[in-house]
Amino acid sequence: KTLVIIALLTILIVALAPTPMAKYVKYYAKYVKYPTLSVPEPVLVGGTLEVRVELPPDEELKDFSMSIYNEFYSYDLEFINVSYSEYWKSWIAYFKLPNDVKPGFYSFKLTFTGAKSYEIDMPNSIWVLEEWPDELVFIFVGDTKTPAGEPYWAEMVKEANLIHPDFLIFDGDQVDRPYRSAWEKYLKWWLALKIPGYGVIGNHEYDAPGVHKTWSKIMGYTNYSVTIGKFLLIALDTGMDGWISMDQAKWLENLLKKNANKVKILVMHHPIFGYKIKDEKIEVVEVKDIDSDFERLFNEGYFYGSWSEHKEELKELFRIILTYGVRLVLSAHTHTDINNVVIYNGTEYYFITMSGVPYDVRDFDVRGFRLIHIYANGTIVRESLTYMGKAFSDYPNSIPIESGEKVYPYRLGYLEYYYTPANDGTKYAISFKAWNDLDMNFSEIYVCFKLPKDKPIKEYKFLPTTPEYEVLETDNYYYVILKDVDLPAHSVVKFTITAIDDTDDPTIGSITMSLGEHGWWVGQILVSDQGWGVDNVTIYYSLNGEEWKEPALYDFVKALDNGTLIYKFWISGKEITDKAYFKVVVTDFAMHKVVKEYVFTPEKGFEVPVTTTPTTPTTPPTTTTTTVTTPPTTTTPPTTSTTVTTPPTTTPTTTVTTSPTTTTPPPTKTTTTPTPTTTTPSPTSTTPTTTPPPKPDYTPLIIGVVVIVIIAAIAAIFLKRRT
Repeated sequence: KTLVIIALLTILIVALAPTPMAKYVKYYAKYVKYPTLSVPEPVLVGGTLEVRVELPPDEELKDFSMSIYNEFYSYDLEFINVSYSEYWKSWIAYFKLPNDVKPGFYSFKLTFTGAKSYEIDMPNSIWVLEEWPDELVFIFVGDTKTPAGEPYWAEMVKEANLIHPDFLIFDGDQVDRPYRSAWEKYLKWWLALKIPGYGVIGNHEYDAPGVHKTWSKIMGYTNYSVTIGKFLLIALDTGMDGWISMDQAKWLENLLKKNANKVKILVMHHPIFGYKIKDEKIEVVEVKDIDSDFERLFNEGYFYGSWSEHKEELKELFRIILTYGVRLVLSAHTHTDINNVVIYNGTEYYFITMSGVPYDVRDFDVRGFRLIHIYANGTIVRESLTYMGKAFSDYPNSIPIESGEKVYPYRLGYLEYYYTPANDGTKYAISFKAWNDLDMNFSEIYVCFKLPKDKPIKEYKFLPTTPEYEVLETDNYYYVILKDVDLPAHSVVKFTITAIDDTDDPTIGSITMSLGEHGWWVGQILVSDQGWGVDNVTIYYSLNGEEWKEPALYDFVKALDNGTLIYKFWISGKEITDKAYFKVVVTDFAMHKVVKEYVFTPEKGFEVPVTTTPTTPTTPPTTTTTTVTTPPTTTTPPTTSTTVTTPPTTTPTTTVTTSPTTTTPPPTKTTTTPTPTTTTPSPTSTTPTTTPPPKPDYTPLIIGVVVIVIIAAIAAIFLKRRT
């Protein structure tokens, strides 16, 4: 009996103790609800910025000061006025941007006084544009569920920074559970984005049914709208169980009535259409009468299962979408692609659900994203809704970031790049290399070199050719940003910028290989170069020392800040069962080459290299783009040395300006009539409240203690009677 009572007490203490989240994760949106790191504010150069501070009306706010900054620039803003809004349940402060502010992506610092002094830093929250865009290109992704999904989320952010579209939408399930470790891993990469990111809440961000305190204090609003000129981006909150309330539907309808002429993009975590659409490969759904056709679709099970007990709410949402011309509806949650078109009154409405980048996907399904292109006249580039314009029913059709779950050999990343030896402002020579193994082209990729400023910019030269570029100067660094660099399908692009010569050979570090349960040998090799950096790594293996092959797959892992590159390689377990011979060939960007030979046995692994053959360059590369071809199955590895030739030392024409554009310049667009930027909250429980975020609630713990005392007293009486 005593043991039972102790067990009950233990369970009560664990269940009722308050969560320690507040002690570890920074609550960015604790007071400022807009703009935030999850809902950046678009604003024109010289325009007016709106800031919403959620504090009580009796706490008179004054003495406002605000500045915006990024790694290139900082600007002080002019305070206009502040007043309390009953609608927003927040103080609304307005600031004017300078007329000379450079377009780009900024963080802000805000100070003011009320009941106390406040100082707020909000990262990645201001999107400054020269003019409102006539077209948008954005990445749509979601469902990473950190911590387990971190590798896929990290790869996604890395690729997004290279592709560099207008913005990224992350559609829910940022974390597996709203715990400290999960949020830390998600925010690490979210804050590494070099483009604006819009976050939408998913079911996994809920603390409990109807409770989203953690999200609200870190990210801000759970449902909102943002106006980007002629475009209206709307985020809905489908809650923990996958549906929206009638109040939220009413808010949506009112919002759409007020923005009848906008091009609408609706984002929600749970989809409207379900797996049956995919399983039956249905691409087009004809709707002639909303009421009757909705009943038919509902009864035949074409809608997602979370709506099954919320038929009326779904019917109202479906009616609103078709009635008010919401032609693009984006969702996630399923961890698999589901796409279809609804045709109503001759108009096409696109319902797109992408696989996303979760840790848990169906076997053989592929993690990926969409790169969507939409115009201000309402035209949606249908080919951009799937990978390479694949048919909606030709699954999978997200742009892949990996080869697929339980697909071997496995590769993470088809769009790869690195800077080496490091791009941190400490190196006088930096090389950049990108390769695209996808079937689609990418235009105007983002390439930026960070160089120390203690050498004049004219001492730096480009190899192998001089691209178009601009130079931004800060107190300590030059930022050299390349212009109009394209990365076509199955191509390689590489540049070196240097103020020093490279006279040293690259080095080959450790090499290991093990046989996995999937039946493949998986190897890893580390190579490095402290001059201009490692350019290429090739591995050959042979069973007899005469016929040589390359691995079935190379997979670039990452570049370290010390000039080291890490690669994986895959070889079928059926090919190597005993002794094998290996040759590793490493070439740096100065064309120095090193060859090492190894003997491998499953028992001893890679033995000490037999020979080392360094070679030196004949000439630097002559092109920036080359075609990637399938490695031959039988090749002859290099065995001879080459002679030295001094690389050319031509100096490029350099444009140095004191007020250049930023890292996130908008694409060239035609002028449109400026439209005020607005956001609108829902009147449901997802809107901001008037009270500040609560202090840690110890009520459950007090209740637990009381319960413990009662149980202990009962136990004592019980035991006394027993004795």
